[in-house]
Amino acid sequence: MMKSKVYVYGLCNVFYDAYYIKGLNEVIGKVNFNISKFPLFKQGTFAVIIENTNSVKKIIIDSGDSNEIDLMNLQWCDVYGKINYDKTVWQHGEMAKKIISIGPGFGIKIWNLFKTLFYMGVNFYKFKTHISNKRDFVANYWRQYKRLYISKYYPEVSSKNEVFFISSIWRKEKDTNDYRALFIECCKENRKVVFEGGFASRTDGNNLGYDNLVTSAKIPLKVYVKKIKKSAIVFNTPAVLSCHGWKLAEFLALGKAIITTPHFNELPADLLNYEHLIYANNKETIQKAIDELITDENLKKQIQIAGREYFEEYLAPEAVIKKILRH
Repeated sequence: MMKSKVYVYGLCNVFYDAYYIKGLNEVIGKVNFNISKFPLFKQGTFAVIIENTNSVKKIIIDSGDSNEIDLMNLQWCDVYGKINYDKTVWQHGEMAKKIISIGPGFGIKIWNLFKTLFYMGVNFYKFKTHISNKRDFVANYWRQYKRLYISKYYPEVSSKNEVFFISSIWRKEKDTNDYRALFIECCKENRKVVFEGGFASRTDGNNLGYDNLVTSAKIPLKVYVKKIKKSAIVFNTPAVLSCHGWKLAEFLALGKAIITTPHFNELPADLLNYEHLIYANNKETIQKAIDELITDENLKKQIQIAGREYFEEYLAPEAVIKKILRH
């Protein structure tokens, strides 16, 4: 079998891109961090070169919140994997054929403390003359280490009526904030639901009028994931710039019964209403979805199983890399 060499652009953001490094490790093999084989991309670009005796494949994975396409990166690569892809903007010309929707991922740990410090130190030393933001470069290795291994994201038996939800208040995303507030209110008003959570207070103290829904609890990541696993239902809505947030991928990985507002950007395959999740976009439909999932155990189990299967087929790190290599 022909052995391939995998080169990852050394100035990538390992906090966001560990997900895809994990996929490359699983599908092809160990990655090599390098900048000499690449153009001088801006810091944070996730570019990959896969070399073997007969071919070279150049890949960009764009995990940015915006649905904008980087034209320089698009021109360089053979395949451009885009999380937040709007086909109505990019549907014309030969270049558009390179773009594929890969759906959301989320932050994961891929290295223990020793390996994190090793890669951080070696890569900083090798690439320091090209690093524009040294503090951010170093911090992203540490942020990666503070996440959880993807093996921790697995389904567990959930509660029948306990609902846990905690979320941020975004300064510029009023629709996102309003939908989240509506879900919190619907849960609190429903006598069948035992609710825990609310909005996390903003660090600047300006909670944009949602103070009555703010929780004082500080939830560490391990505890957050444990509580989400137990929660009877979860709620998702597109976040910054209408992007697919990490929560959607996390919830699908955890096999949760998801209520979500409609998506704005493409997904690698449609998430079907009352199969993979339930769509809702106002108080009436959110209340109805909560009631159905709390009272109909069979419906809840069906959605939980289908959601996890969707994650494994389309969103898991290995699935994303295999799709990119097939394109």
